[in-house]
Amino acid sequence: MSESTDVADVVIVGSGLTGAVYARLVADTVPAVRILIVEAGPAVTEPPGRHLSHVTDPGELDRAQVASQGPLRVRHGTTVASGIAHNVPRGQRDGAFLSRPGLFPVDPGGSLPAAQAACNVGGMATQWFAACPRPAGAERIDFLDPAVLDGALGVAERLLRVSARQFADSPVESRIRRRLGAALDDGRAAHRRVQPLPMALTVENGSVRRAGVDVVLGGLLGDRRRHVVLRTRTLCSRVLTDDGGVTGVELRDLATGSVSTVRTGHVVVAADSLRTPQLLFASGIRPPALGRYLNEHAQVSLAAELHGFAGEVPAGPARGVTWIPYDDLTFPFHGMVTPLDPTTLPVPAPHPWAAVHLFVPQDVAAGNRVTFSDDERDWAGLPVMRLRHRPSPADGATIGAAREAVLRLSRLLGRPVEGEVPWVHPPGSSLHYQGTVRMGVSDDGTSVCDPVSQVWGVRGLYVAGNGVIPTRTACNPTLTSMALAVLGARDLCDRLGRPAVVGAASGAASAAVR
Repeated sequence: MSESTDVADVVIVGSGLTGAVYARLVADTVPAVRILIVEAGPAVTEPPGRHLSHVTDPGELDRAQVASQGPLRVRHGTTVASGIAHNVPRGQRDGAFLSRPGLFPVDPGGSLPAAQAACNVGGMATQWFAACPRPAGAERIDFLDPAVLDGALGVAERLLRVSARQFADSPVESRIRRRLGAALDDGRAAHRRVQPLPMALTVENGSVRRAGVDVVLGGLLGDRRRHVVLRTRTLCSRVLTDDGGVTGVELRDLATGSVSTVRTGHVVVAADSLRTPQLLFASGIRPPALGRYLNEHAQVSLAAELHGFAGEVPAGPARGVTWIPYDDLTFPFHGMVTPLDPTTLPVPAPHPWAAVHLFVPQDVAAGNRVTFSDDERDWAGLPVMRLRHRPSPADGATIGAAREAVLRLSRLLGRPVEGEVPWVHPPGSSLHYQGTVRMGVSDDGTSVCDPVSQVWGVRGLYVAGNGVIPTRTACNPTLTSMALAVLGARDLCDRLGRPAVVGAASGAASAAVR
């Protein structure tokens, strides 16, 4: 039995980057608004949501990672030194991505066996790589006004303090860019040539410090002049609705088991691409596209020797990433090349090594989906999920082309490390799950939300995160999903600033559409 214990103007479910965008923009625009952020996991850093790259004590880091693992309370024995897992024997690499520190599997043995999630304040933003490329070509959402989308991407970059200049003076990265650019830049627009990867990080005394949710919030939680409250270890078990609109949320305190409701007319579900549709399903909000169009991108990697770079790659983690931007026709991949710390190499090497990665787009298909049980419950008491994802024949061909491309890139830099071949990471490894609450231009059964992320037919209910992205993407999706959250937050501010709003789409939604 639950009792009404509180009232909020806005409830945000999930404390990751997109939820933080809503909290920050709404609090800045309408300061009197009461905002409640609920997070099922604990705060593992101080301030809450800080990236774990700021944690230098190994014991403290272990405790933070274990606390983020939801149902798992054990320390993982295997870690990977980079996305290519070059420090793990080849036969064990797939397994290294099935149990990753700070994460827990969501559907072990399913069709995306490496799919993982985090349960802590900040979510995966306490551990992400912080890559923030802008989408281009077919990656962009064609029904959004280009200027509106670009403006929102700019806001997201400013909130995260994104820059591409942290390693501008590195001779190694500069030489890598020159070599690759000489072979790949012909015919590309100037802003899509080989270049440093935009990233949300700073370099402090030779150490990399990546941006987390605390950067986006900007001290909001500690400002007593603001009306923003964060409740940790608090599970949202249902979004409550009546007469086509949000009326509140049902919450369960995971420490005590007590259940309460919070009355509100505005809810943002930003619980990641798998748990956002899970909560909507548990709440009886089940549009036809819910959980469908599950999409990620495959990753193909190779360790390459850098010829002509002897003695130029210093030890330590502070190193940049060369970005080979996606191009629809000439390079249908998102490429990243990173020199590897020589102290992490498994064998003495006469040449420096680099990790060469390609993210490969996959076809968007309604049959690829996450489904939920009406009867079984998971560790948190929500409907058990199952992932169903099958690459298309065209996806297989694109992955084959990526294998050839990654070999070519390694030969432009030197050659593949002896014994290494292009490696396709196990499905789900990217952690970039998209499409499950996808955006659309009309309520035609193929989308869950409108162009400002409000769920069709449910006033006051917004969804956020990578699941909102409806397109076939290769680049890291975080910046795009934050930009879509900017558009949603603006619409929410419009609604909060008016005494009464009717209809499913405001003027902000109309302005966002071509």
